[in-house]
Amino acid sequence: MTRPRSCSRLACALLLAAVAHAGCSRDPEASARRDAASGDAYVARKQYDEAIIEYRKALKATPHVAALHHKLGLAYEESGDPARAYAEFTRAADLDPTNLDAQIRAGTLLLVNREFEQARVRAQLAVDADPSHAPAHILLGNALAGLNETGPALEQIEQAIALDPSNAPAWTALGAVNFMGGRRTEAAEAFRKAVALAPSSADVQLALANFQWASGDARAAEGTLKRALELEPENTSTHRALALLYLTTRRSADAETHFKALATDSAGRLALADYYLGTGRNKDALAVLDELERSSDKDASGAARLRKAALFHGDGRKDEAYGILNVLIAERPRNAEARITKARLLLTDGGAADEALAEAREAVKADPTLPAAHYTVGLAALATKDLTAAERAFDEVTRISPRAAAAQYQLARLRLARGDSGRAVSAAEQAAKDRPDDAQVAVLLSQGLRAQGDLERAGRELNTRLVRQPDSVPLHLEMGSLALQRRDAAAARKSFNEALRAAPDLFEARSGLVAADLLEGKAAAARARISQWQKSGSADPALQVLAARVELAAGDMPAAQAMLERVIAADASQLEAYELLGRAYASQGRVDDAIVQYEALAGRSPGAVAGAKTMVGMLQEARKNQGAAQSAYEQALAADARAGVAANNLSWMYAGSGRLDDALRLATVARESLQGRPEAEDTLGWAYLQKGLAAQALASFERARERAPKNPVYHYHVGLAYLKLGDDERAGVALSKALELRPDFAGAADARAQLAALPSSTAK
Repeated sequence: MTRPRSCSRLACALLLAAVAHAGCSRDPEASARRDAASGDAYVARKQYDEAIIEYRKALKATPHVAALHHKLGLAYEESGDPARAYAEFTRAADLDPTNLDAQIRAGTLLLVNREFEQARVRAQLAVDADPSHAPAHILLGNALAGLNETGPALEQIEQAIALDPSNAPAWTALGAVNFMGGRRTEAAEAFRKAVALAPSSADVQLALANFQWASGDARAAEGTLKRALELEPENTSTHRALALLYLTTRRSADAETHFKALATDSAGRLALADYYLGTGRNKDALAVLDELERSSDKDASGAARLRKAALFHGDGRKDEAYGILNVLIAERPRNAEARITKARLLLTDGGAADEALAEAREAVKADPTLPAAHYTVGLAALATKDLTAAERAFDEVTRISPRAAAAQYQLARLRLARGDSGRAVSAAEQAAKDRPDDAQVAVLLSQGLRAQGDLERAGRELNTRLVRQPDSVPLHLEMGSLALQRRDAAAARKSFNEALRAAPDLFEARSGLVAADLLEGKAAAARARISQWQKSGSADPALQVLAARVELAAGDMPAAQAMLERVIAADASQLEAYELLGRAYASQGRVDDAIVQYEALAGRSPGAVAGAKTMVGMLQEARKNQGAAQSAYEQALAADARAGVAANNLSWMYAGSGRLDDALRLATVARESLQGRPEAEDTLGWAYLQKGLAAQALASFERARERAPKNPVYHYHVGLAYLKLGDDERAGVALSKALELRPDFAGAADARAQLAALPSSTAK
């Protein structure tokens, strides 16, 4: 028998090494340790992208190691990816609640994104883990301050200072909270203390500069920021702050140095290009964008091409702009940003609202989590006059991003326009939190409050902002309107005159002054004002229309009529003149002439068709010409499918002629368009009732009655619905209430007949 040959010592050694290596490769923890060590080495060399790859490899093998998630979060943070950094810090803190650094970093990122409640939760977990940890108390204090709980916030930060009196960040936090609470003296003292404790800290100098800037001392803030830059010449936060300060103080040329300092990566170069675009230096912007377009960074290249498309469009090179966007979309059909940009440009061009809406909806399909996509859908829906779709889109924006002030502003406008003042105020309040110095937001909030009848609060809101913006024309105009609603003509004049000081020819202010005169019955004074403005060289036809308004208010219909006819003869584009002339004719019983003017208005202005045709329909109804009225309402709805009043009135006509399905469809449109209006609910209930759907009818009638409890018709209709449902007792109560409110209302005879037919025990 042949004995097996023994292996050489070298071969045996190699075999053992191979076996050993195979064993190690099957040990996931050993492999993870090697990957983590490799990641640490990359971090030491500041190669964060490479470190991220290694840490992620390590986590695939050992996903429950909190320290690895912490390291990966730090690498993401250094690479400029706060969203992924937050996810890793959160995971690390959840796996290891004693990891205070991860907990605090996660909370700080939440704080930066204004997610104050979630930041508070993270901070509280850190405080619970180590009550003696000063940074945990600082984070908790800052979170509470963000939630406007300044008292508890001060307690937390003062506790942090007690734990470590030499902690400069604690003093800066104390300064910030004191400032938010209106204690500026205490805030200034805290910031000075922080600087004294850490005079060489750029972060402390930056905090002081923010305080100075917020206090209105931009010059001091600039000096502090320059000192911070001397301490850390490459501090990106300081460069950003200086760039923003120079832009907001209209020293854009001084901002260029700082934008160039930030242009060390793709994001910084894009910011530099945006700076050039914003200052009209398109050639310089194009040079930066061309360079970025050639970059190997696909995201940066795509962003550069989007900006070039916008630039070309602004320069009138629209074909090139759309060409760039179409190529981007062809390359990546789910490129949400490209579709959003295309939709916005289409809206800017006008006349392509439907195409813009289609592009915006494709953007939403590509990325349903992108607020800008939903916001663009809202803008496009507004352009197509689909107010329901617009509101739905803006609502979705606020669901994804609750602090989206632009969407809240749009929601407030939509809701105020349809009479839903309660929800309009809520939306305006949210917008005002993020835009406290936006005059238009303040005006919208005041208008909502005025619609609710809360004139006192409207005045407070306006006065608070006028202290900070004493020359704001929109604020003075709104204050004048508020004074008119209060019937305080003197205060109204004061506000409108303030607006005229800034804008001497502003028609809204002039109109307000005339309204103040008319409020006091001073038609002669109003005429004198207008005459003086006309003598000063203003040939504005709007002044002639305003003069006609004065005559209408004074009851001089022939004079108003003559003025308006002259305006229309001289300038047929003065659309308001047609509407006023129609009113003047109608007030004199000249319905035929009124209809002629509203028809003329519809013919001259595509945007006015729905409103003008609705008026024609109402005038035709007044003269008992149901056929002509129905035709006018149908034309109004052909021009605007969401024309609520036309849909409401036409629904009743269709119901009366047996077109019940059409009546119900239009009643639904009316309810959606006239949200909050009892008339629309009543119309919908009537359509349901005619179709034999008594339960649905009752629900609509009840909503109408709740909104207008003194309207006898709504009680009568509730009674009819109860009769259909066989509830005689409740029917009797409702019918009796209708007659109690007004014995001669339309339908009173039928209400009495229905009551008489009820069993005596139920007729009340």
